[in-house]
Amino acid sequence: MNHVIIGAGIAGVTAAQAIKETDNDADVVLIGKEDFAPYKRCQLTEFLCDLRTKTDLTFAPVESLKEMGIKFRRGQTARSINTTEKWVQLDDDEILYYDRLLIATGGQPNLGHTLRPFLKHIQRYYSLKDVVVLKKKMADIRKCIVFGEGFSCLDLLSGLYNLGKDVTFITRRERVELPLADSEFNNGLQEFLEDTGIEIITGSQVTSISKFRSHYRVMTSKHGDFYGDIVFAWDQYRPYTACIKGTNIEKKAGILVNERLETSVKDIYAAGDCAQIFHPVLNDYWINFGWPNAREQGEIAGKNMAGGNEEYKIHEVLAFNIMGKELKARWWE
Repeated sequence: MNHVIIGAGIAGVTAAQAIKETDNDADVVLIGKEDFAPYKRCQLTEFLCDLRTKTDLTFAPVESLKEMGIKFRRGQTARSINTTEKWVQLDDDEILYYDRLLIATGGQPNLGHTLRPFLKHIQRYYSLKDVVVLKKKMADIRKCIVFGEGFSCLDLLSGLYNLGKDVTFITRRERVELPLADSEFNNGLQEFLEDTGIEIITGSQVTSISKFRSHYRVMTSKHGDFYGDIVFAWDQYRPYTACIKGTNIEKKAGILVNERLETSVKDIYAAGDCAQIFHPVLNDYWINFGWPNAREQGEIAGKNMAGGNEEYKIHEVLAFNIMGKELKARWWE
């Protein structure tokens, strides 16, 4: 049985391992677009703050994948999928045939039409490569401007705070709020951030980012201009599903799957941040973002690809830490 897995994050790697543990004779190819060995993306901020080394981030060394018989194709992306003839075309034009396919491409921050023209002035903060580049700049950076919302912004703010940087956080919302299980703290989240020294600008959209002498000027819709040494900005964190373009795989924000992680196309599965799973209480599809959820989905998808019949149960609460404060998120956005 030939298994192809697109995505070498925690969901993809866990699925590959689960397949080999279930059927050691299975042929498994793992495709990763980055040049690094699979690493813990959820710990990138700790790496930025020198709390972990690059080696600490690696959770699946290339040697261990090879020992398991998993063929790891790093530095490659899946250009297209042919669901009829059951093959995946890589960006170097190589064709990989599959009996069963898993899409585990994760998610990523996206820029809307307002921010997109200023991409060259925005510091990316998503991959290990992004953070390696950023670490080389940090000694010369004092003032940071962050625009966006959600948990990814809070994670970045926490890192910049721990590094002693001067931070301005701009959000379109009228208050800084997140879907936390602790509603009492959620109501005071903005005050908590302000008490740490972070400047909060609410109800405003970044309209322009330009180079101004040795700094950057950030223009906003309601609160004038701000100046900083570096600018981080994104509109929302969304599933990355480029590889299914032109296929008949059903999607909304993410790739639609049932409880067994099966997509609308036979023998194709999806897991992790790119997958949207049916939520029986909401009677709608829901994305369970986060490392623990992706790992569990990857294991279930891998077992099912190898002939199992397991179901994933949606988790509504996930624990995380922000500036020393332990929190639980009830609804991930």
